[in-house]
Amino acid sequence: MEAKLCPHCRQWLTLKSFRHPLISLLVHVLPVTAIWVAIGVVGFSRLDEMQNPKPYYSEFPNSLKILESRMNWAQSNDGLRIYITGVLTNTSPESWKDAEFDCRFFDSHGAMLDADVGHGYMTILPHDDTAFRVGIIPNATTNEYASFKIFVGNARNAKGWF
Repeated sequence: MEAKLCPHCRQWLTLKSFRHPLISLLVHVLPVTAIWVAIGVVGFSRLDEMQNPKPYYSEFPNSLKILESRMNWAQSNDGLRIYITGVLTNTSPESWKDAEFDCRFFDSHGAMLDADVGHGYMTILPHDDTAFRVGIIPNATTNEYASFKIFVGNARNAKGWF
């Protein structure tokens, strides 16, 4: 017959004892870990809501429209850049910030030769216009770029904290 208590420390050695290490792990560590995981999930969810509260831009598709735009080439300290400047209008009742611009560049035959996402760090109020500038690092030589298309792919609600 096996001993139920350790002869040295008098610790219970059966699984039915709360002092058994496996039982202690199941009773104490796992619930505490589950609580911390739940707190983390709720905390990150709240953080996301603070950063980008409802309504989302996806509920107002195409509410940010480019009224006019122009492509310019400029030399920077890091090399040649394409700058697209223009005017953006907001047709929705919501304020938006940090617009993401989908920029597509085409050659003289209409084939797409480059694309990038540019960011406009500005806030645009409801039913208002604002100027923007997007900088792009080109992947082809300057004489290959014949035309471009630009539109807003996403934006964040301006009510967000950060």
